[in-house]
Amino acid sequence: MDRRDFLKFGGMMLGAAGTMGLPSSVRATMEQGYEAAILAEKPVYRPDGWKGARVKTLDWIGGSFDINNPQQVDLNKCDSLGSSTIVGPITRRHEIEGGFKRFDTGYYGDPAELRKKAGAQYYSPMGDALVFGARATGTEAMVDGPPRPQKLPIPDPVTMARHIKDMAMFLGADDCGIGVLPVQAVYTHQTATYEEMRNGVPRAQDKEIVNTHPFAVVLLYNQDFKTTTMASNGYDGGTFGSRRAYLYNGIMSDVLARYIRNFGYEARSHHNENYQVMVPPILIAAGMGELSRVGDCVLHPYLGYNYKAAVVTTNMPLMPDKPIEFGVQEFCRVCKKCAQLCPSKAISMETEREPYNGYLKYPLDAKACTIFRRTNPEGYGCGRCAVVCPWSSKEDSWFHYMGSYLSSMKSSALNRLIVQMDDICGYGSEVATELKSWIGFTSVGRI
Repeated sequence: MDRRDFLKFGGMMLGAAGTMGLPSSVRATMEQGYEAAILAEKPVYRPDGWKGARVKTLDWIGGSFDINNPQQVDLNKCDSLGSSTIVGPITRRHEIEGGFKRFDTGYYGDPAELRKKAGAQYYSPMGDALVFGARATGTEAMVDGPPRPQKLPIPDPVTMARHIKDMAMFLGADDCGIGVLPVQAVYTHQTATYEEMRNGVPRAQDKEIVNTHPFAVVLLYNQDFKTTTMASNGYDGGTFGSRRAYLYNGIMSDVLARYIRNFGYEARSHHNENYQVMVPPILIAAGMGELSRVGDCVLHPYLGYNYKAAVVTTNMPLMPDKPIEFGVQEFCRVCKKCAQLCPSKAISMETEREPYNGYLKYPLDAKACTIFRRTNPEGYGCGRCAVVCPWSSKEDSWFHYMGSYLSSMKSSALNRLIVQMDDICGYGSEVATELKSWIGFTSVGRI
């Protein structure tokens, strides 16, 4: 029996012995049907519930929503976005302000010189193959198009929202939510896509973005914890788990957008190969998680950071979900594991959040994070924060579900205990000792 199995067995025995000593509200939740307990806390469809987390549904952004007059929401008229406090004003951003876009366009310095300075560069045959497939999903013909000239009859917004989520699950999504689209989540301008660059458009072009769709459908795809952690070193797993997720969500969000257009409604997909929206605020609006310690990353109640998201914006009448809260602000204040183990030291160790673009968040050195991920000689990119976070989908077991439940109870003492148990179990320290199909090379070029 290894240490994890031993701890699980001991925990099960202690849990059985101590159940009657739990508060009546907690004991009642454990005793009633699991599906009923989940639905009582977050009445949003998903086939397997939240897998342990105790989730609270918050109000819609701005406090209300009119299904008869759906429109985007202006965050500057709100005091919060989910559990994120807005101190205002929040401005719309240019896509070029993102870390990778800044690196690629030379904002942080000449990319070739930065890579040369970092040392022998990593090449991944599988990473290149996955990118080759994913880039085909980002053409304008794939992400957008005219809707059917005549609208087909559809059910009421509540039923249709449930159906769209069913379709997302049919298309392989691990979770799906529908949010009211924040005005500030739409980029002011978009840089050139790969399709446009192949046709001679400069990478740093300024293409103005106009998007009035009131709704955003979010599709989450699991990066697969085993693939992400069990790479040939501590970093390069992110090349494969994330790129595979990008490939899947690119294809499937394109399909879902086309499906909606087939009903006669506008729909555009947004994913890694062609973004016109900023994803994190949309994730929060759609009830997919809370803003966390890792910069603008949104923590999901079960997947943690271990996912990639795609968005379909649309004017199809849908009943949107509400933001959620499950204790992330308190947990991240105590944990700090991602900051302690960040190889680029980009994640803040600060206990309190600070104002940034009109809302409170933990500081992030985006430059340090981006340069490390773009020039890492041990792998293309980095996913240490996703690997070491106790919220990530480490394994499909009651042991992890119980940890998620306890972590969402907003107890500093319990949070410290969860972090200690995560360390004792060795989660996040896994490194393969044999070559895998995602084998990589250094000194032979760059993707």
